Amino acid sequence: MRAFFAVLMSLSFSILPLLSQEKPGEDGVGDRWSVPVELGADGWLAYRNARFGFVLPIPPGMKALRPPDNGGGQAFESLDGNVKLLSWASFNVDGLGDVERRWAEEMAEGKRTITYKRKTASWYVVSGVLENGTGFYTRYTADKSYACGWSIAYPQKEEKKFATWVERIAKEYEARLGEGADGVGAPEDR
Repeated sequence: MRAFFAVLMSLSFSILPLLSQEKPGEDGVGDRWSVPVELGADGWLAYRNARFGFVLPIPPGMKALRPPDNGGGQAFESLDGNVKLLSWASFNVDGLGDVERRWAEEMAEGKRTITYKRKTASWYVVSGVLENGTGFYTRYTADKSYACGWSIAYPQKEEKKFATWVERIAKEYEARLGEGADGVGAPEDR
């Protein structure tokens, strides 16, 4: 029984830095915030965005950065700052989040080599290497009411390690468009 509590306590302490943090602001007063995550398998966590409903798997050893005030996403980074994992969501106002439009913008972006790309009517994926040697993977999903996605950037020289992360995040990510607190009805109603 004592071993069980020791494991439970070690898990609790390893998650605490991710759940809440306080940083002194310019006025010396602490800026307190927290990020809701759930403990998953193998030390992975799951971030569930309350406002828009998407679910993003978080690899072990990532820390949460200060969340945006509008609740539209969340950023995480490795302890050494070399890996960044970003998630976002928004309303698809006036079609600005349209997959075709965003795809065209993505393809026009320069200073990178695209090694993989795939597009459907409701989502796309683009991955490759930036000029500075940073590997990246971006997933974007939209319907007529919502748009959401995630992106990871990592040292390309460690591609083997991060390829397994990308694969797992891609497999377990759930866009869940409109299923958050700001949902406007069932997907068939949109």
